[in-house]
Amino acid sequence: MQDTFCATCGQKHSNKRTTFLSIITDYITQILSLERSGFATIIQLIIYPKKVVENYWNGYRNYFQSPGKILFYFLTIAGLQIVLVSPKLFDLTISAGIISPQFVFIIIIPLLSLTSYLTYKKHGLHYGEHFIAQTYLFSVFGILFIIVGNIFDYLLKFNLGIFNFFFMLLIILLWSAFVFSKKRKWYFLILNFLLELVVFISIISILITLGYFSGGVDIK
Repeated sequence: MQDTFCATCGQKHSNKRTTFLSIITDYITQILSLERSGFATIIQLIIYPKKVVENYWNGYRNYFQSPGKILFYFLTIAGLQIVLVSPKLFDLTISAGIISPQFVFIIIIPLLSLTSYLTYKKHGLHYGEHFIAQTYLFSVFGILFIIVGNIFDYLLKFNLGIFNFFFMLLIILLWSAFVFSKKRKWYFLILNFLLELVVFISIISILITLGYFSGGVDIK
């Protein structure tokens, strides 16, 4: 009788022939698994963001899903939203020159990374580590707020529109405080969140000002 697990590599082996039903069952199991799955990583990022991010920083890459994979899940959900529901994400209506909703989503993670890097520069983390954290956070909350927006829009008949996007950014900045704050007391978290918010608004204001005087920005 052949063993269930390979004696060489340890992976599970099945003598049963692959069927369409087994493929679907495997997909569902992998997606909803409470261990080592994208679903599990998303839940952990919401409850214990610092644990997941530090795990990746410290080189442990096999338990939680990588930030690139979580970002891929977000892009998949966003793509389905655009194809099946609406051509816009979060009702984002910025347009002019090179500035477009697509451009905003491309630069938002680097901007959030710059925000946390400047806010917590004394902690000694390099920009890449901030980029990892913000990729995780933006991807997770991007997925959640797309779903929440659809629930409000189609079930509750209330369109959150662009406010859904702004509220998502506030939540990301708040969760960044959980990730980067050295002290866990609530008032330190709030102070760090407010400092992040000021830094983020300052960066956006500078970019808008530069774009305005260069004639490249027209926000409607």
